[in-house]
Amino acid sequence: MFSVEVRDRIMIGHSLPDPFFGPAQNMHGATFVVDVAFFRPTLTKQNVVVDIGAALDVLNKTLKPLNYQNLDVLPQFAGVLTTTEFL
Repeated sequence: MFSVEVRDRIMIGHSLPDPFFGPAQNMHGATFVVDVAFFRPTLTKQNVVVDIGAALDVLNKTLKPLNYQNLDVLPQFAGVLTTTEFL
């Protein structure tokens, strides 16, 4: 099995309105580092798992709508605790 990973990050604002989270119930910022791993049982004829540039482009496009956003006001997260694990 062969694999390769790419990484990007986003910065967001949010709150976690539940007493479980103590001070994080209030508005605060967070940086999320996102790693994506790609796996193949064999390499391509170019000896790669995936084009790393293309993988980075897809990851960036996927994360861009959340970067520098306040998750508390985005409709897709209404009523959701936007914890690291959830995101």
